[in-house]
Amino acid sequence: MNRLNKASNPLKLIGVISAIFAVGGATPARAVNLGVQGTTWPIIEIDMRALLMQQLASTNLKGIQTQLKHSVKSYFNDLPKRAAPGVTNTVTRWYNPSFTLQNDIWAPKQNSKGQWHWGILYRKGTTVNPLNYEKPTNAMLFFNGHSKQQIAFVKKAIEKFPAKLMLIEATGMNPVHLADKLHVPVYTETPEMTERFNLDKTPSLLYPGSGNHRLYLGFTTFAPPFSVKVLQETWPQGFGTHTEK
Repeated sequence: MNRLNKASNPLKLIGVISAIFAVGGATPARAVNLGVQGTTWPIIEIDMRALLMQQLASTNLKGIQTQLKHSVKSYFNDLPKRAAPGVTNTVTRWYNPSFTLQNDIWAPKQNSKGQWHWGILYRKGTTVNPLNYEKPTNAMLFFNGHSKQQIAFVKKAIEKFPAKLMLIEATGMNPVHLADKLHVPVYTETPEMTERFNLDKTPSLLYPGSGNHRLYLGFTTFAPPFSVKVLQETWPQGFGTHTEK
C-alpha cells in the first residue's frame, strides 16, 4: 500500500515520462524505404511545340484569317476623309524642321579611361535640326487619289524616278487600291503630317533644300498642267538632270 502510494505520485510519473522522451530524443534518426505505394508515372516535361501544335489544330485559322482581312479592309476604307483642292499657280514654301527637346536625351558615353556610362547627350530645352545630322535622299509626293489627272502625273513620275519618290495619298482614299494600280507602295497622309506642314493642296512635293535652304524642307504645290520636267526642276539635287521625253 505504501509502495502504491509512492508510485502513484504525479510528480514521479511526470519524471518517468520525461526520462523516456529524453532517451528517445538521443536516439539517431534513420530513413526507411517504405517501397512504392500505388501506381506511378515518370515525370516528363511538356513539349511546348507539341502543345502549340495541338492548340493550332483546334483553332479555326481560316476564320481568323477572314476576320483579319475584313479588319484591314475596314481600316483603309474608313480612313478620315480630307479635301485636297488644286492650285492655279505653282508655289513653294520653306519649313524649318527644328524642334526643342522636352526631356533630356540619355545615351552611353565613354570617359577618358575608356569606360562606358550613361550620361546626358542633349539637355532639355536644346533646339535640334535633324538636317544637321542626316539629309533625306528621297522626297514625298502627295496627291489626290480621286483625280485621274494627278494619278497620271504620279504614274509618270514614279516610272521616271522609282527610287526617289514616296507616294502619299492625301484625301483618305484606300491606298491599297492605288498601290495595286501604280504597282508601288502608297501611304496615307497622317494628321501629324497635315498639321506640321499645313498640307491642304495637291499635288505637292516635300523635299530637302540645298544652298541657302540646306537646313530647310521645301514644300512645292504644282499647278496644272503637271509634268515630270517641272518636278525635276523643283528638286534637281535629288532627281538629277534628266529631261522629260
